[in-house]
Amino acid sequence: MKVRCLGVSTTSRAAAVALACAWLLGGCINSGGIHTQAAMIDPATLDPGAALRATQHDAKWPADGWWRQWNDPQLDTLVQDATAGNPGLRAVDTRIDEARFQAQIAGANELPQLNAGGTFERRRYARYTTPAPPGGTTVWSNNIAADLSYDLDLWGKSRAIREGALDNVHVVAADARFAEIELQTAVVRSYVQLELQYALLDVYHAVQNEQQRTLDIATRRWRAGVGSRLEVSQASTQFAMSTTRVQQAEQQLALTRMSIAGLAGKGPGYGDSLRRPSLALNVPVALPASLPAELIGHRPDVVAERWRVLAADKSIDAAHADFYPDINLLATASLGSAATFGGFFNFVNSDGMGHGVGAAISLPIFDGGRRRGTYGVAVSSRDAAVDAYNQSVVNAMQAVAMQVVSLRSLEQQQASVENTLDSARASFRLADTGYRSGITEFLNVLAAQNEQLQQEESLAQIQAKRLDSWALLMKELGGGFASVPPGQVLQGADDAGRN
Repeated sequence: MKVRCLGVSTTSRAAAVALACAWLLGGCINSGGIHTQAAMIDPATLDPGAALRATQHDAKWPADGWWRQWNDPQLDTLVQDATAGNPGLRAVDTRIDEARFQAQIAGANELPQLNAGGTFERRRYARYTTPAPPGGTTVWSNNIAADLSYDLDLWGKSRAIREGALDNVHVVAADARFAEIELQTAVVRSYVQLELQYALLDVYHAVQNEQQRTLDIATRRWRAGVGSRLEVSQASTQFAMSTTRVQQAEQQLALTRMSIAGLAGKGPGYGDSLRRPSLALNVPVALPASLPAELIGHRPDVVAERWRVLAADKSIDAAHADFYPDINLLATASLGSAATFGGFFNFVNSDGMGHGVGAAISLPIFDGGRRRGTYGVAVSSRDAAVDAYNQSVVNAMQAVAMQVVSLRSLEQQQASVENTLDSARASFRLADTGYRSGITEFLNVLAAQNEQLQQEESLAQIQAKRLDSWALLMKELGGGFASVPPGQVLQGADDAGRN
C-alpha cells in the first residue's frame, strides 16, 4: 500500500510538470503566421534560347587561366602581376579574414563560458558608521570568484547564428573570386585594346607610306607638266591627315599602356616596358547544350547569392528560436574574507569558501511585438535574398547568350569585311596603276585609298571585338570557376567557429 501511494504521487508530479511545460510553451510569443514566400529558381528550368541550343555538344570549356590558350607569355605575366599585388583584391581578402573572425565570435556562444576575477583591498571601516568590529579597524578585504555558464541552446538559436556566420564566410569568398575574375577580364580586355592600337598604327603607317608615294608621284607629274597643282595639294592634304592619324594612334597606345599599368597596380613606367602583344585571332566559339545547369550555377556571383539565401535561412531559425524559453546552467565558486584579525592570506581558507549551482530561465511573454517584428524582418530578408539569387541566374543566362550572339555575328562580319577589303585593295591597285598611266583621274585614287583605309580599320576593330567578346564570355561563364571544395572554405570556417 505504501509503495502504491508513492507511485501515484510520482505520476501526479510528472503530469504536473508536463502540464506546466505545455502551459509555458503555449504562453510564449509566436510567429503569428509569418512565413517565406519566394522560391529559388532552378537554372535548368530556364530556356537557353536558340543561340545556346544550336551549339556543339562536345565543347571543352577552359579552366581558370583561360587566356593562356592565346599563348602570349607577356599576357600571362601581366595577369599574374595584376592579381598578385592589386590593392582592391587585398581589401577583399581582408573581408574574408573579418568574416572568419565573425564566425569565430558566433561559434563561441555554443561553448561554456568561464570567467574569473578578484579584488584585493586594504580597507579601513569608519568607527561612527560601522559597529565595532570591524568599525574603527583596518583590514584586508579580498575576494576571488569564478563564474561558469552554459547556454543549453535547446531551440538551436546559437547554432543557427554560427551556421549563418559560416555561410557568410562562403559569401565573401565567392565575392572575392568574382572580384578576381573581373580584374583578370579587365586586364585581358585592355591587352586586346593594346593589340588593336598596334594594329591600327600599322594600318596608318602603311597608308602614310602609300600616301607619301602618291604625293611623290603627283609632284613629279606636276613638274613634268602632266598633272596639276590641285592634285599635288590634294595628295599633300591626304598625307598630312595620315600623319595626324599616326599621332593619334600613338597617343592611344601610350594611354592604353598606362591603363594596363593601373589595372596591375603599378606605376606608369610598368606600361612602358610592355612589348607588342601576340594574340591568336581565330578563337573557337562553341557552347554545350547543358550550359545553364552546369556552368551558370557555378558563377561566383551566383554562388554568392545562393550562400546569402542559406545565411538568411539561418537568420530565420535564430529569430524563431527566440520565441521559446532560454535556459542557462550556472555555477559559481569564490574565496573571500574581510576579517578584523589576520593578514593578507586570510581568504585562502575553508571558512572563506563559497559556491553556487543553479539555472537561469528566461520566458518571453510580452515584448510589444519586438520578437515577431524581428522574425518578420528575417523572413522578408530571406525572400529578398531568393529574389536576388533568381535575378542573378536570369542575368547570367542573358549575358552569356548576348556574348554568344555577338561572337557569331562578329565572325560573319569579319568574313564580310575581309572580302570587302580584298575588293578595296584591288580597286586601289587599279586606280593607282591607271593614274600613273594617265588613264584614271587622281580623285579615283583618293576614293579607292580612303575606302581601303576604312576597311583596314574595320577589320582590325572587328578582330579586337571578337577577342573582347570572348573575354566577356569567359567572365560571364565564371572564368572557368569551379566550386570551392567543401574541405577548403568550409573547413577553415568551421575551425574559426570552434576556436
